[in-house]
Amino acid sequence: MSKFSGLILVKVDEFTRTRIVNGLSQRELAQQVDYSVAYVSQLERGLRHPSPQAARQFCVALGAKFDDLFCLCNVHKSEQMNAKETS
Repeated sequence: MSKFSGLILVKVDEFTRTRIVNGLSQRELAQQVDYSVAYVSQLERGLRHPSPQAARQFCVALGAKFDDLFCLCNVHKSEQMNAKETS
């Protein structure tokens, strides 16, 4: 039997819009959550998938619900490994 695992996907338009509405630059948001500006930029371009902890930190910093900024996707384990290679 195959193992399935969740992957957190960023709703890139909503994530970026929420950051801007909150009056934050990518640098300011990165400082608030203690991640690099490059990481925030990659999230906003859909190039990275945050960990549950990172997603939670972004939700707190942006005053948003998880479902507003992210969605869960069930993927086959081999697909998740491929996604990590591009992250």
